Amino acid sequence: MEPFVYQIFHLYGGCVRLLDEHIERLDAASRMLFNRPYRPDRKALEQRLLAEAERQRYTADYSSFVRVELFDTGEEICYGVGQSYYAGYAVRSVRPKVITLAYEMPLLEEGTVASLAAAKVARARAQAEGADDALRVDHTGRVRSMGEATLYGIREGFLIAPSNPVSATDTLVRKAADRLRLRTVLHPILQTELHLYDELFAVDYRGITSISHCNNCPLMTLRVERLAEAMNAVVSVQ
Repeated sequence: MEPFVYQIFHLYGGCVRLLDEHIERLDAASRMLFNRPYRPDRKALEQRLLAEAERQRYTADYSSFVRVELFDTGEEICYGVGQSYYAGYAVRSVRPKVITLAYEMPLLEEGTVASLAAAKVARARAQAEGADDALRVDHTGRVRSMGEATLYGIREGFLIAPSNPVSATDTLVRKAADRLRLRTVLHPILQTELHLYDELFAVDYRGITSISHCNNCPLMTLRVERLAEAMNAVVSVQ
């Protein structure tokens, strides 16, 4: 399989959300892995994404998702990866049970063919142990993500966020927290401190996935609904 980097774009209401942020992530990954900048015509890319959604017959009344894969040759393809039951960023109805699993993301945080495979293997390992998914723990004991979705926590009334944005939605989550006057603290989520958290949730292109249990310990879901609403509100005024 040829190496590629990718981003999944969120479309809703005839618009592509966080278009510039996704382009930036593709450009950064392409420069790092392929030594090749990614500088698409912004309007042309937007039209290709909307055209693919139309080809797939995705309705604009609900969110849909289109993946762009960028290869080391500079070739780029895009294709639909699904229609949502939700309109905009949402709290997904499924609340997974997770376990912690030590594994490193190959090469870099941005989506690659290798990171897709790593997340798939980790999920299979978690399911073999009776969980739904795995939280990725690195060699320092930091809990990084659920699959490829960035992990956040709420503890003592604060939103605990990773120090550096690792996805197009990370900045959006922090702006949403500001809108709710929920103070964001940049601090690693440590495996040894997971029992101290009230809520753990993962954020990706779809919205928020609230975790129900981590290593068999129950977690609450108190603020995620308002946070998802604030994410939509932030995007609507951009």
